[in-house]
Amino acid sequence: MNVLRPLSAGLAALVLVACSGSEPPREGSPPTRDTVDITPGGGLRAGVAVVDMTPDVGYCAGQYCDTTTLFEGLAGGDIDPYLHAKAKRTSTGVQSRLSARALVIEGGDGQRIALLKTDNYLAQDLLLRRVGQILDQGASGIGYEQILHTASHAHSTAYSSTLAVGLFIFQDVFDARFFEHQAQRIAEAIESAASDLQPVAMGATTIEHRIFKGNVTRLATADDGSPAGYPLEYADAAITVLRFDALSDLSDPKPLAIWVNFGQHPEGLDGYDLHSADYLAPLERFVDRETGATLLFSQGDVGSAEGSGNRCQLLDGQGRVVADTTRALGGDGRGDCDRDSAPLDAGVWRDWFHTGYAQTERGARYLADAVIAGWEAIGNGDAIVPMRADHAVDFRLAWVPGPLSHPYPSVSNCRTDPTLEGTIGLPALGFPDCLRLEETAFIAPAVAPLAMLADTLRAHGLPVPSHYDVPAFGVIEENLRLMLQTFRIGEVLLASCACEAQVDLILNLESRLDRVPDNTYNGFDWACLIDGYKEDPAYADACALQAGIFDPAQFSTPVPGDRPFDDVAIQRMRAQVHNDAAGWDDPANALAAISESTDTDALWGNFTHEAIQDLGVEGYALPVGIGHAGDYHGYTVSYREYMNRDHYRKALTSYGPHTADYAVTRLVRMAAAMRGGMPLSPELLQVVGSVDELRQIATAEIVGRGWAVAVAAYEALLADNLGPAEALVQPRDIRRFDAATFQWRGGSNAVDNPVATVERQRADGSWAPFADGSGEVQTRVDFPNGIAGVLQAISGQHEWRWTANFEAFSAFPRRIGSTPPGRYRFRVRGHIRKDGENQPYELLSDGFEVGVWQGIVASAVQLDADGVSFTVPPIRYPASYASDFAFIDDAEAERYICRRCSFRPWARRGVLDQAWVTVTRADGRQQRVDVAPHQGRYQAAVALQAGDRVQIHLRDHDGNRNAPATWEFAS
Repeated sequence: MNVLRPLSAGLAALVLVACSGSEPPREGSPPTRDTVDITPGGGLRAGVAVVDMTPDVGYCAGQYCDTTTLFEGLAGGDIDPYLHAKAKRTSTGVQSRLSARALVIEGGDGQRIALLKTDNYLAQDLLLRRVGQILDQGASGIGYEQILHTASHAHSTAYSSTLAVGLFIFQDVFDARFFEHQAQRIAEAIESAASDLQPVAMGATTIEHRIFKGNVTRLATADDGSPAGYPLEYADAAITVLRFDALSDLSDPKPLAIWVNFGQHPEGLDGYDLHSADYLAPLERFVDRETGATLLFSQGDVGSAEGSGNRCQLLDGQGRVVADTTRALGGDGRGDCDRDSAPLDAGVWRDWFHTGYAQTERGARYLADAVIAGWEAIGNGDAIVPMRADHAVDFRLAWVPGPLSHPYPSVSNCRTDPTLEGTIGLPALGFPDCLRLEETAFIAPAVAPLAMLADTLRAHGLPVPSHYDVPAFGVIEENLRLMLQTFRIGEVLLASCACEAQVDLILNLESRLDRVPDNTYNGFDWACLIDGYKEDPAYADACALQAGIFDPAQFSTPVPGDRPFDDVAIQRMRAQVHNDAAGWDDPANALAAISESTDTDALWGNFTHEAIQDLGVEGYALPVGIGHAGDYHGYTVSYREYMNRDHYRKALTSYGPHTADYAVTRLVRMAAAMRGGMPLSPELLQVVGSVDELRQIATAEIVGRGWAVAVAAYEALLADNLGPAEALVQPRDIRRFDAATFQWRGGSNAVDNPVATVERQRADGSWAPFADGSGEVQTRVDFPNGIAGVLQAISGQHEWRWTANFEAFSAFPRRIGSTPPGRYRFRVRGHIRKDGENQPYELLSDGFEVGVWQGIVASAVQLDADGVSFTVPPIRYPASYASDFAFIDDAEAERYICRRCSFRPWARRGVLDQAWVTVTRADGRQQRVDVAPHQGRYQAAVALQAGDRVQIHLRDHDGNRNAPATWEFAS
């Protein structure tokens, strides 16, 4: 349990209820007069909007898409004639659609803020400035500085909206069309939300969740042999939930929005060449449908599905471990799993690491349970911040130049000592890491003079920089300074470091801003887990705080490092974590701050020991640390994690070893200013920040307004598409464990990105929405081939064939929802270019039937004068199906998790639930006879006569059945 944001016993009970097998209620629990303080004149208003911002098909589908060349397509393969992807592989369709979700909030004094979520890989400032330019032309009352833009950090969708060239390696080259279309969609979401403000009440709480969560850094050993890295379960396990209910009708409040903060990065898929919001799409679907509110998600600490949260464990409906088949955990967190030791569908495997869409949806179900439990708790009056309608609204934005000790953003940070010892580190060449060369005979003598100089300087008490690096401006970072933001909604304080925040940063920030005295958390201390050190009374309070976040009795983990531990190394580790960092940014310490002292007592530790109360103001009831918001200046690890070894996340920490404290200390002061404290003081290099702001303003004007004109000109030159839009191939009737498809002629991928949904026919003949683009319905396009195809396409002669896919199945876990039998149809909305304009079209497919699976088998059937008997082999459902979608592949059908068998979470087996026989006599009379199991066979006691016909009826727990078959009794 996180001691920094306590979980009440009532909330804990709600977690168990929400994680049970029953589906949470869809309408939720509206607040009552007893749980909402409707203060006259309170004036809190809010509006929410969702806008589709799925990138055009063709753009590289995220960080995992392969590098390719244009020549591969020109040689005769599929090719995107509009060159959305440049250096990376072209995407072919959409698995789940992406959205911009905006919540505009207005306080009683008219102050407005916008909480914005996008399914972007990163949040970077230039895009947001373009959004501000568009908003300035409207009436939303929202400007660039009033937006807290939280990117979901989705790794499986395009990101081509930054000029930072290093990110072209991770994603793809900047594309002005992508940049402008994103900005337009984001602005549309904010404007739409602002146009529909209504009176609201807001309440907030936290709820613990550890199932769909882990620490991506994992265990490590520092260069001095001391423990480093983190245990898998060490994380900020608190989900922050803000509930907004509309009060337009005071007698009947309605759910409006849910804002959530939790650290879980959407990077658990592979290079499937389909745009995907990863787990965010099913999470939003579950929460939106079951509460009636709109979910907005924000990232917190660096939790991750990738390389973490993976154990060979089976979880039941409440998230409890029912089987553990881990033989040995590797360094990447994936164990050697014995999949045969637990039966199929005995539970959900706790394995979220590149295991496909279906498993991702299962993990999202657990997370949604916790979110809904927190939302329910607020409505029931069990909240840290009770529901009120008069919360104050405020915000601060500070562009802070780098510290004097490290005034520029860097990348590939290399430790100095290994280089001086002969293992040369080369920054940039291992981008983004520090590339280490193996020590050879000639290297050590070559660096010997430098090593001797360093030793001499240290002997005279002179500092030697502990690291060296290369500048990251224009490579990873767009700016030469840090974007810091604080937003206040009553007693909720949202604080953004514009970084990928390590868990120590988040927990330290929240503990320094809350109301609990003497609870400042300075970072993870491995010595609290080591006999002989954990008993040290000097660290008793720190270890107690840590046990509230990570209890080794609850989460057993090996302590890494070289045993027996060196006492000096352990004491240095503890000093790096716990020493007060105050003074490192004093001008007199500019060089010493990047050079670690040999005197343990003189070390500046992880964080400055300055809480908000030390600034003369009261703390906040619920402070929330936010990552991936506003702008991006890399991972931000604590001082201890920066100094002890070279690793990927430290290589991307931008402003030197004290980056985390530099950001947090200033965020604390900004939050205090919103309480009436002193405003944030200018930095020593503030003039550098001011000059950089002028540069970024000019860049935004050129890129934003200039490229907007260019994009409009480009779109005006697009040729008409071959039309009209019409159905080409109608869906066929299917049974569960198959997919229906609908193919139609639409617009080119330059103008069309059709939204396909599925509707189900009601008993009265009308149609109701059933499935949408949140991962339930997938789309793809057929690209032209080679040079001839390109010429056809750009001249408007290529027929653009689009296909929608809808799987019918029995679900596991069942509460995700199996496909009920019935009549369905596709509805498609898109755009096709005609007469020089992009014109909307809408198509309906023919209806198609979905039936239950009929693969249950009655075998070894015996009929005699006294009755019928038979056996039923284990019910194994089909694992996959034939599909035109390249993703579908049943090669791993027997694996404990088949990553590519299906898009949706198919069950793997059924459980027989009903069995009976029907006997039709020679005269036509029918008799139903129940079946009972006996000695491994099913038996129906009924007298049979010659000519009687017998039908066996089998049904499993989900309504699947056996195929019709008749046996005739001869004598």
